[in-house]
Amino acid sequence: MSTMNPAMQLANDYLESTNTIVFLTGKAGTGKTTFLQQLRQTSKKKLAIAAPTGVAAINAGGMTIHSLFQIPFGPLIPAGNDSPELHYNDEKKELLGSLELLIIDEVSMVRPDVLDQIDLILRNIKGSPYPFGGVQLLLIGDLSQLSPIIREEEWRILNRYYKTPYFFSSLVMQKASYVRIELDHVYRQKEQAFVDILNEVRNQSISPQNLALLNARHQPGFRPTAEEPYITLTTHNSIAQQLNNEFVEALAGEEYEFTATIRGDFPRDAYPTETNLKLKIGAQVMFVKNDGSAEKLFYNGKIGMVTRIEGSTVFVQSGHESREIAVEAVEWNNVKYQMEEEQINETNAGSFAQIPLKLAWSITIHKSQGLSFDKAIIDVSEAFAHGQAYVALSRCRTLSGMVLRNPISAQNIIGDPAVAHFNKSAEAIKPDGLSLERDKERYRHFLLAELFNFNGLKTGIKALEFLVPGLQQDVLEVAEKFMRRSEVVDADRIQKAAAYFLDKLTQATESLHRQMPGFIGQSVEKAAKTDKLMQWIMARIGLMAYFSKAIFTGDAYLEQKKTAHAGAMADKSRSYLKALNAKPNEDFYVQLLAWRDTRAANDRVMPSMVLSEQAAATVAEKLPATLKALSSIKGIGPQKASLYGSDLITMIRVYQQELAGIDTEQGSFF
Repeated sequence: MSTMNPAMQLANDYLESTNTIVFLTGKAGTGKTTFLQQLRQTSKKKLAIAAPTGVAAINAGGMTIHSLFQIPFGPLIPAGNDSPELHYNDEKKELLGSLELLIIDEVSMVRPDVLDQIDLILRNIKGSPYPFGGVQLLLIGDLSQLSPIIREEEWRILNRYYKTPYFFSSLVMQKASYVRIELDHVYRQKEQAFVDILNEVRNQSISPQNLALLNARHQPGFRPTAEEPYITLTTHNSIAQQLNNEFVEALAGEEYEFTATIRGDFPRDAYPTETNLKLKIGAQVMFVKNDGSAEKLFYNGKIGMVTRIEGSTVFVQSGHESREIAVEAVEWNNVKYQMEEEQINETNAGSFAQIPLKLAWSITIHKSQGLSFDKAIIDVSEAFAHGQAYVALSRCRTLSGMVLRNPISAQNIIGDPAVAHFNKSAEAIKPDGLSLERDKERYRHFLLAELFNFNGLKTGIKALEFLVPGLQQDVLEVAEKFMRRSEVVDADRIQKAAAYFLDKLTQATESLHRQMPGFIGQSVEKAAKTDKLMQWIMARIGLMAYFSKAIFTGDAYLEQKKTAHAGAMADKSRSYLKALNAKPNEDFYVQLLAWRDTRAANDRVMPSMVLSEQAAATVAEKLPATLKALSSIKGIGPQKASLYGSDLITMIRVYQQELAGIDTEQGSFF
C-alpha cells in the first residue's frame, strides 16, 4: 500500500503476518474504507467481506452478514460449544471452511449475539477450538457513529447475556486476543476548522466558539434548485418523507399513487416505505429492499430515477446503466420473538406489501452512514440516538458545502457512556512493534498446529475406516500427542514428524486406491465421500513431503498449502471422474478447474465464487454454445455468464475443435 500512514502500516502488518483479531477504528474520513479496498486488492489471504446492512455491504463490496452466514435476524442465544443447525450446501461449506480473513465493515452496528453466532459457526465448520475457528477478523468501524438497532423486546432477551448492545460485549471478544488500531489522519475533510468541529462533536464536548461556527451554516428557508446536487439528511423517516413529498409535487406530469397492503400487526415505525407511495416520471428514488430474483438487479439503498410507469409496474433507471429495472410490489413480514424456557419462539405477526421504492431527495442519517457528499442539507435538531449528529455532519466534505436546516444545540450531540468506557480501556491494548513480533510468533505456532491438525481426516474417515485400518492409532493419536508439545518443537522434530505422517498417509492412499473402484461404484454418495477424503489426504501428503525436507516457516506453509490444494484438486478431478465413469469430457473438466483457480487467484476471491465444481462438471457435460445457454446452467446465471462467458465459450469452442481435429479461427459468440 503506497499511501499508508504509520497506523495503516501497522494494521496491514498485523493482517498479513498474524491471525490476531484487529479492530480498526478512527474518525470519519480517516481512510477506513480506503484501507479496506486496498487490502482487498493486496491481501494474500482468502477473505470475505461482510456488513450488517445491505447498503454497507454494497459500499464495502461484500455481502450482508446474515446472507453470508445464513443466520436469522432475531436475537440469538449464546450456545456455548453446541453445534448450530447448519443447513449449508457444499459450496457454502467450502467457502467458509477455506476462509482465512473475515472483514466486517460498519461493526459499530453489529450486535454481540451476531458476533458470537459467527464464532460458533466458524469453530464448527473449521473443527477448531480457536475463536472464530482460527479465522482472522478485521473489524472496521467507529463506535462514535451509529449503534446497533435492537427493539425493546429483543433487548429484554439479550440483556441476560450481554452488558451492552455493542460487538465488544460479545462472549467471544471477552476471551479472544485482539488489538485496537486507530487511524487519526483525516482525509475526507481538508478544512482544519471543520476537522476540529467534528472531533469535538465526536467526543461530545463542543466548545461555544465551534458551536457558533457550525451554526453559521444555518440558512433559514434554504431551498436548492433542481440543478443543485443537494441531499437532505435528517433524523426521522417522517421528516425525510415530508421533504420528498415537496419535491415530487414540484415535478410536472401525472402523479401515480401505490397503496400498501397491510395485514395483521405491522408497526408504523417499521414501514419500509410509504403506505401511499406517490411517484412521478423524473422522481429520484431509492430501493428499500434487495432484489430476491436470480438477476440481483437492485439492492437496498440503490438510487435511480423513474423513467415510466405502466399499471402496477414502475420502471427505474440508475446512474449510467442503460437497462431499465421493472419494479413490482413485494412483501415484508413482521417477526416477533418470545422467550419460553430458554428457547426463542418466532411468529409472523403481520405483513406489509408495497412497491420497494421511496423518494430520495432526502434520506435518514442511518441510511447515509458510509457515504460522502459535496453538498448536503443537515437537520439534527431532533436527534434522539447516540452518534446521529456526528454521522450526519461527517458525511460532508467541507463546512462550506453544508447547510443546516435548523440550528444545532449541545443537547443534539448524544453519546453513549458504554462506548466512552470501552475506548478508554482499549488504550491498554494499543499495539506496537514488540506486540507485533509476539503475535507473529503466535501465528507461526497456530500454523504449525494447523499443519498437524488431522480433524479433516477424522471427519472424512467416518463410515470408511474399514478401507484404511490403523489410521486412528497410527495418525490421529500420534498427531494429538505431537501437538501437545508444539510449543517446544524444534525444526528437526518437525521434519521427522512430517516424514512419519508422509509415510502413513501414503500407505493409506495406496490402500484406498486398491479398494476405491469397487466401493464407490456402489453409489454416487459413497463416491463423493471417498473423493472428499482422497482430496484431503493428497493435499496433506503434498505438505508433509515438502516439510519433511524443508524448514517450517509461516510463509512457506501458506505458500505450500496453496500448491498442495491445487495438486489435490487436479488429482481429484481425474480420479473421481474415472471412478464414477459418469461425467463426459473429463479433460475439459480439468481445464475448467485450472482456469477457475487461475481466475480466482487474479481476482483475489475463492475458487468456488468463480465456478463451483458442480457447475464446471455441467459445463463440461453440456458444452453450451451461447451465453444464453451458459447462463441457464445452475450455479452460473446471467451475472457469472456476463463476467466469465467470453473465456468459457472460447474454451469450449477450442476444445470442440480439438475433438473434431479442426483448426479454424474463432468467430464471435455474441
